[in-house]
Formats: sequence, structure tokens, C-alpha cells
Amino acid sequence: MLPLGVGMLAMLAIWIVGSLGLAWFHQLSDDYTYGNPRTYQTDYVVGHGNDATTHASHFVAINLNRQAVVFEMVAGDPAKSVSYVAPIYIAGDGGDKAPVTLEFRDVTGDKKVDMIIHIHLPSQEQLSVFINDGSKFRPSTNKDKIDL
Repeated sequence: MLPLGVGMLAMLAIWIVGSLGLAWFHQLSDDYTYGNPRTYQTDYVVGHGNDATTHASHFVAINLNRQAVVFEMVAGDPAKSVSYVAPIYIAGDGGDKAPVTLEFRDVTGDKKVDMIIHIHLPSQEQLSVFINDGSKFRPSTNKDKIDL
């Protein structure tokens, strides 16, 4: 029975060390990919300010003190910047280090590309949807029919 008990304790120690090592590697990977504070950027044509494939709107998403903030440079022009704040406080363990990414697709069926903010927490993913009104994005409401 003693060898069995020692073996089980050894397996428990390996499990704990492995879990900690995996969490450390995931954190290191996010630091390398998104920086600190967590920042993500992309270009996308969303129909604002005559943007086109040659001068798409540029988006920067950042986790700023547990708040997801998105900056849009309309048609790639920094002078025409607009900011959007997700109505979600990023709570929980690791909330200050959660990456924020963006996805663009029509979720309302109106043929306009909408913005989906993804907040990647260790235990879950939070979403915030912004509706495209043709000139800017607005936060979604209960009246919006959203098909994710």
C-alpha cells in the first residue's frame, strides 16, 4: 500500500506542476501576442466614411484596466477616430490580462457589417455586440434581433 500511496502523491505533484506550467506558458504566449496592456489591431471595410479595400478602417482593441475599449480610425484616417467602450467590466481572475479581439460580420441581417468584441477570459469568453448604423457603431439593445 505504501508504494501505491507514494505513486498517487507523485502523480498529484506532477498534475499540479503541469497545470502551473501550462498556465505560465499561456500567460507568456498572450504577453508575446497581445503585449501589456492587451492590444489587438486589424483593418476592415465596414462602410464608414467611404472606406474601401485601399483605405479600410483601422481598429485597435485594448483591455485598459479591465475595460474593453475599441478605437476606429475611419477609412484609415487618425483624424477621424471614434472610440467605443464595451458595457462589460472584465471581472474575475486574470481580467486585467484578458485579450480583447474583434470580429466583423452581419448579425442583424441588414447587410451592414457589425462589430463583435470578444473578451477571452481563462474560464469563459464574453461577447459585446455593436450594431453598424451606416456611419458608426452603437451598442446593441434588447430590441435588436441578433443572430450569432
